[in-house]
Amino acid sequence: MSSFEPRIIGFLCNWCSYAGADLAGVSRIQYPPNIRIIRVMCSGRVDPRFVLKALFSGADGVLVAGCHPGDCHYVKGNYYAHRRFNLTKRLVELFGIEPERIRLEWISAAEGARFGAVVTEFTEQIRALGPIKVDGAPTDWDELGKAASVLGSAGKVFLDESVSMVDIVRYFMEYVQQESCAECRPCPIGTKFILDLLNDLGNGGAMPDSSLVKELARTIKQGSKCGLGRVAGLITEKLWERFYDELEAYRAGQPPKTVAPNPGWQTIAG
Repeated sequence: MSSFEPRIIGFLCNWCSYAGADLAGVSRIQYPPNIRIIRVMCSGRVDPRFVLKALFSGADGVLVAGCHPGDCHYVKGNYYAHRRFNLTKRLVELFGIEPERIRLEWISAAEGARFGAVVTEFTEQIRALGPIKVDGAPTDWDELGKAASVLGSAGKVFLDESVSMVDIVRYFMEYVQQESCAECRPCPIGTKFILDLLNDLGNGGAMPDSSLVKELARTIKQGSKCGLGRVAGLITEKLWERFYDELEAYRAGQPPKTVAPNPGWQTIAG
């Protein structure tokens, strides 16, 4: 195992991480030659299918590197990369691949030394894991790519009148609490407040001032950097505008909860 030399694919954004790698080169900073770099215009351009195909094609590890949060040339690209990366880690586990084989890093154009350190550390990490094993993994890249590319996406959801909108919003707030990257404060803090408020209502607590809740919802919606927080603010605002009667019924214990608790993606995946 000591003679094993891992093959690593690196997807680096053009504006920061690739420039950081270039700086490492001209500065004669030493790092393992195991990485093969692919330049992309933005880390947000790295589709989950790129990572999956690299692993299934024999790469022992995949490094995705982009601009630091707040410095993205395309404003929000690295936030999208962060969301996709977390979902991709879950997906590779379903195929029996260690999630430690993929890594996301923020490296600026001035951080040549950091680039060298990250590549060195990641190479040692992959070397310790050993060669990748993907026996029996699917090889239909088109179908797998289609499934992977819609991770984190959604269409319209239709619910009948028997479903409590309060439950729907409450479960979404629980999801946001688990998935928020915490890069912007309105998302994790605001949704925690809304979640506590709804839980309190379910226990017969006092109805809060509607104007204050709507103002909080607008703050979450406008202050969040990605769609997760913006949707959380939007549905809270609409809940108070259009389903106030359900809020009152929820506080009074009617109707009963109509949405089964989310069993978690591990249970769904089997």
